[in-house]
Amino acid sequence: MLSFQSLKTELQQVNHETTASLERVISLSGMTNETFQTWQEICETVHRQVSEDVIRVAVVGAIKSGKSTFVNSLFKEDYLKRGAGVVTSIVTRIRSGPYLKATLYFKAWDEINADMQQALALFPASRWQASDDRFDMRRETDRQELETALGALNSELLISDGSRNVNSIILDLYLKGYDTVGPIMTSEQTTKVFEDDAFDGQREFVGSDELAVYLKDIELEINNGSLGTNVEIADCQGSDSPNPLHLAMIQEYLVRAHLLIYVVSSRTGLRQADIRFLSMIKQMGILENTLFIVNCDFSEHESVDDLSVLVDRIRNELAMLRPEPDVYAISSLLNLFRAKQGKNSEKDAQRLAQWTQEEALVAYSDQESECFYAHFQDKLARERSSLLLANNLERLGVISSGLMNWARLNHDVVNGDAQGVEKILEKIDFHRKQMGKVASLIKSTLDGSVQKVKKDIKTNIDRFFDARYGRTMKQVVEAIRTYQMPLERYEDGLVASGFTDILFLVYQDFKESLDKQLAEKVNPMIIKFVREEEGRIAEYLESIAGPYETMVHEAVADYLESMEQMGISLDSELTSGSPKNGLTAMHHGSELVLPPLGATMRYSARIKTEAVVKLGVYSLETMVRKLLKKDVNDNIKQKIKALEDGIKRMKRETERSVLMHLKDYKENVKFQYMYKLTDAMSEYLYKGLLESFDAYFTDISNLVALIREEHIDKAAALEELVHIERNALRVLGNIDGLREKIQQFVEPVEMT
Repeated sequence: MLSFQSLKTELQQVNHETTASLERVISLSGMTNETFQTWQEICETVHRQVSEDVIRVAVVGAIKSGKSTFVNSLFKEDYLKRGAGVVTSIVTRIRSGPYLKATLYFKAWDEINADMQQALALFPASRWQASDDRFDMRRETDRQELETALGALNSELLISDGSRNVNSIILDLYLKGYDTVGPIMTSEQTTKVFEDDAFDGQREFVGSDELAVYLKDIELEINNGSLGTNVEIADCQGSDSPNPLHLAMIQEYLVRAHLLIYVVSSRTGLRQADIRFLSMIKQMGILENTLFIVNCDFSEHESVDDLSVLVDRIRNELAMLRPEPDVYAISSLLNLFRAKQGKNSEKDAQRLAQWTQEEALVAYSDQESECFYAHFQDKLARERSSLLLANNLERLGVISSGLMNWARLNHDVVNGDAQGVEKILEKIDFHRKQMGKVASLIKSTLDGSVQKVKKDIKTNIDRFFDARYGRTMKQVVEAIRTYQMPLERYEDGLVASGFTDILFLVYQDFKESLDKQLAEKVNPMIIKFVREEEGRIAEYLESIAGPYETMVHEAVADYLESMEQMGISLDSELTSGSPKNGLTAMHHGSELVLPPLGATMRYSARIKTEAVVKLGVYSLETMVRKLLKKDVNDNIKQKIKALEDGIKRMKRETERSVLMHLKDYKENVKFQYMYKLTDAMSEYLYKGLLESFDAYFTDISNLVALIREEHIDKAAALEELVHIERNALRVLGNIDGLREKIQQFVEPVEMT
């Protein structure tokens, strides 16, 4: 039976045989010319891509929907902590490995201090002020004084809409976790590894908010072959997490993911938070590649009919966002408990025994699980096969054809008379020069096209991020200007706390609201825009390269005809060096990534704290002078009026800061991503077009010279050339067979 893994193994074998033939050619000719060096690099790239290519699967859903339980069920063990903290949780990546291993990547001190600076924007100077105006977590005095200052703030005002302010929590957690994490941190990025029997040690960090806040990334390796190698499952934060930075982190992973699995709890059904998150995914343009899991809690359902009604309702609701959604209703906990037979706790064993008596529900879940796993494995394999396998196979086909032609041409030349050899070499040299002219024309045309593309990119990016006319920036500005401060909430605090204390708390509420707007509205718009630009770049460059592909084929045909007239027959069935979806494959395989989306929320460092605070202090001092003879109620009104003035200034400063910050982000998108991507795509196309040239116009003069100078035995050389040609023909036959298997494998299959 065909499988993705078996096809990868066959491709690697073809690559190994191609590399071996190439090494024999280099050994015989005694040189590594530019063509041979290029072919060696291609073989190395193929090996690396096939070995290291990772299929990324993001598991997303609302808090408490059962995401971690579902992921654990995939790996048949409780590797992930279920019900981890929602304030500091991060994306946890899981892959197969030779043994149990957890690698924890900690933030660098600069990142931690940057987090603190963001959360401390407009912190009242009367409460605390760093000696150099910058908080440093490593300074004991900074930590102690900030802890005292936080304790002095009005705790009631830190609660908004029934939950504590996110920024105040982050400050508190960093301070609490320092004693444990601080000693293991270094000036460089720190990693901590838990292996084999110590694997569960990672739970201490993942399950504790005050330690998890220091983590940047977690990668688990599990010695379980359930999903095969090179598959990465990411357990993402809850889509309704109160921290907007979590949403930005999820978005960053979703941009790179090949497949999404969205988990909905059968206890709650599809909630407003789910609809909002799925609408965002749709806006990003990646909802089509999503499978949906209704995570069933048997204790919530009386019968299969009852459960089916819920699943049908969820399917109908999802259909409003995506027609004919792939929905599977399974009990992740049942599957996990059964996989852990003999290792469950007494309580879990009792639950499993009770559930197994619900035969109809168990049968329903089992059938749905089987359908899901079949569809899941199918998508994992097929989504990548046509790009990873087919494109690399075609490139190896070009190399093998080139090796066969090189061996055949050398054999005919070496075996011919001296006069005939000179004519052949002259003819080859003539065509090589002609090909050089074509290559130069292609290069100059693509370079010119790249400049045009970059000019268009600049125009489009500048327009998109334009503060006055760009829809994205207008939305940000509108969110800032129309935000309504619930001033009545702060009336009591104005009496009990200092004016700047209240201004800090107001800003924290305002920033949390704005960050949410950036994460839910602005970031998806950026992602959609970037994806559209990527498509336009690829489409334009491919349209430019298309005519030159015809020119290459015509030049090669002229050369083949010349060789045929001289009695030399070469392979004329070379695969095109510009495979279908080539730029898509190149883009996916490149290391270029969009600048972190969380950076869009790093604007607070630009806020001119002194200007805002001074305004508030000045207003308060002026007010106090006027209120010496006025009653308390009038005093409160004047304080609120002063607070309103401070808020207006704060909003103006925030608007200026956000726009300046997004301007920096715009330049990063332009120069660090889009321009580099354009250059990489152009270079990929250029090399692809020239691969056909290389397959025919490899240099044979060196081998001829070696034989003439008797450095190589002519008879032995002829024998080796025959061997190389036969090997290349055999590899080409294997390539044809593997090509048919891949085509058969990637044909769509109807899943029931």
